Amino acid sequence: MTESDLTAQTNWFHQFAEQPVDELTMQANETNRALLANYVATSLPDHTPPLSLLPEEFARTVRELRENESQWNRALMSALLKADDLFKARESQSAMSTLESFAESCPWKLFQEVARDQAVHYRPRQ
Repeated sequence: MTESDLTAQTNWFHQFAEQPVDELTMQANETNRALLANYVATSLPDHTPPLSLLPEEFARTVRELRENESQWNRALMSALLKADDLFKARESQSAMSTLESFAESCPWKLFQEVARDQAVHYRPRQ
């Protein structure tokens, strides 16, 4: 999967999840179920994609996934700020460890990748 494919999936999911619950319930069709399952398989590789949910469960799952993603996004921002503060305090190893620990605990692939990419910048120079 290319980065643009993941971006397109993420954009679809964010727009889709903004809808009111009753709208999401009415849109629990095969197409949207497949799109959601594909998004989960790509973004949360250690999780089983939701397949055969009742329409109400489908809507609730969409909303819960979006909220979870938002929480992890905020956690990533916090980890990035903490790592930067540690780096400025000349604690490169701790900065790197902060981001690597975040990446290990985060279920969202994109956020893991961002944390790992940034951790490289804090690697102590030899």
